[in-house]
Amino acid sequence: MLELVTLILFMINLFVAIIFNISIVIALFFNLILLIIYALLKDYKIKEIKKMIIAGLNETKIVLAVFLLIGMITGIWRLSGTIAYIIYIGTNLISPNFFYVGVFIFNSAISILTGTSLGTASTAGIISMSISNAMNFSSLVTGGAILSGCYFGDRSSPMSTSALLVATLTKTDLYVNLKNMFKTCVIPLVLTLITFQIFNFNIDAKINSDSVNSIAEIFNFNPLLIIPTLSIILLAILKVDIRINMTISIILSIISAALFQNKDIIDIINSLIFGFHIESSAGKLINGGGLLSMKKMILIVSISSGYFGFFKETKLLVSVKKYVRKMFIKLPNMVVMSFISFVIAGFSANQTLTSMMTYEMARDNYEDNYKLALDLENSAIMTPLYIPWNITGRTPMEMVGGPIAAILFSFYHHYIILVNIIISILDFKRNNN
Repeated sequence: MLELVTLILFMINLFVAIIFNISIVIALFFNLILLIIYALLKDYKIKEIKKMIIAGLNETKIVLAVFLLIGMITGIWRLSGTIAYIIYIGTNLISPNFFYVGVFIFNSAISILTGTSLGTASTAGIISMSISNAMNFSSLVTGGAILSGCYFGDRSSPMSTSALLVATLTKTDLYVNLKNMFKTCVIPLVLTLITFQIFNFNIDAKINSDSVNSIAEIFNFNPLLIIPTLSIILLAILKVDIRINMTISIILSIISAALFQNKDIIDIINSLIFGFHIESSAGKLINGGGLLSMKKMILIVSISSGYFGFFKETKLLVSVKKYVRKMFIKLPNMVVMSFISFVIAGFSANQTLTSMMTYEMARDNYEDNYKLALDLENSAIMTPLYIPWNITGRTPMEMVGGPIAAILFSFYHHYIILVNIIISILDFKRNNN
């Protein structure tokens, strides 16, 4: 009974925060207090509770370290001109006749390089939506293309913290997981490209590149500015530890900032910590980044990861797990994974906790950890987008100024889940005949 009351209060707390626009960080913190009270009522000692929280943090310490590095990279890449150069080149490659496909590809490329949906939304996403609005393209479809592109890399980039989280949870090799993810995204990727192009039929418009060209007046562009991003790809292929990989990219960007943009050590340190900020009209296109830009995400992940120890070590989810076990016996794995991750996403408010809790619910039902990792990527990483109050879809749309209803047009999400559910159903039927 106490378990049921705790879970209900847990959800009510999140819903109240959402309804009254209270910071999700505060709501998550109070839920952590709620779990501590539950553990005390179940006669757990303070020492044991402390171990639960630390155990949860240990599961995500690598992810938290990567968050810090991402914050610094997004700041120094802006200062060095790397982001501006990529945006300048990328937007000039987008044709109005293939606008939605171009937006999807452009945002996918940036998200593959950065591994972060928020970093992509704050750069390529903002520019894509600005151009869309100026040319009267649909903000709904453009928003869907941005979200699809953002999470193309968030799901399967070697720099992706969500991919790293799944690898950490399942104790699998990140690069093997990336290979498996690529195999399962080919059909959804083709369907996504076709669908966005269908929406582009009979649209005639021209890109006004004045706003994009204005960034060229601020930086000294040079093809060598892409070296920090190319190093990320090359070292990922060589399977270099992601933290070392990103640190090398930061060092290369610092050199670029000094050589090409004539920035001094104070400018560099400021960009690493506070990000890049200028007052000109081009600022809205390239401002942002820095370690402090990740503070909210770090707090959300840190607090919510503390839950994981309670869910794993207490009996809070025992009764729920029994029902989940029955579902895995009677239904295909991806059907169950998609369903439970969707429900969890409804009260977890973020992708990280959704992934951690879905893993905890499902892990005893898989013999192959690589299959578990793949199903997590195709369900728990994707389904949080469908919850309007979950930060997974809402935050990127708030960043680009797009409508939250754009989640309905994020076709890459739809096809990843749908195609892999169909494959899972066919495998289930074949194995049970």
